[in-house]
Amino acid sequence: MNEVLNAIYRRASVRSFKPEQVPDDIVKELLNAGFHAANGVNMQALRFVVVQDKEKIAELDGAAKKIYLEDAEETGESNPFLLSAYKKDDSIFHYAPTVIFILATPDAVTPTEDASLAAGNILLAAHSLGYGTCIIGLADPLESYDEFWEENKVPEDYIYLTAIVVGKPAGDIVPHPRSEVKVLSWIR
Repeated sequence: MNEVLNAIYRRASVRSFKPEQVPDDIVKELLNAGFHAANGVNMQALRFVVVQDKEKIAELDGAAKKIYLEDAEETGESNPFLLSAYKKDDSIFHYAPTVIFILATPDAVTPTEDASLAAGNILLAAHSLGYGTCIIGLADPLESYDEFWEENKVPEDYIYLTAIVVGKPAGDIVPHPRSEVKVLSWIR
């Protein structure tokens, strides 16, 4: 089978990692793969923040939970699944040794699409190199964690888009079963 298709069909989200750190050359390769994704008008407007410090990752975990829970209490609105997830003692980052944050400059014409394509490339590249990944939607409250972005010299007008954890899987990567593709229409 074609190696790209093999990576697509065999990749699965990983939520249990070995503690060993992802080497710098691998992280750089993943960032390069992400940056080489298709992007709107070839603006190349994505930027990355990489965190490999355990204490900083734990701080970010606590901050995301605190921001979400405070907002939920203040507004009275909360998704029951998310509320439960943010109240758990487990790390939203699954104790992965590396977290990659994807942001866009204000020049980005299609920031959401650009980040989605970059994330997809990172996930597939990591899988092909023997690493596990998971996109962390629960990190979204960090968008308003100004201290972290300031500390990492991220300009105020940059757009936070997503976070990905990376590490060596603690077990086998088992692809999730998929149903048949559901095509609603095929106009010829």
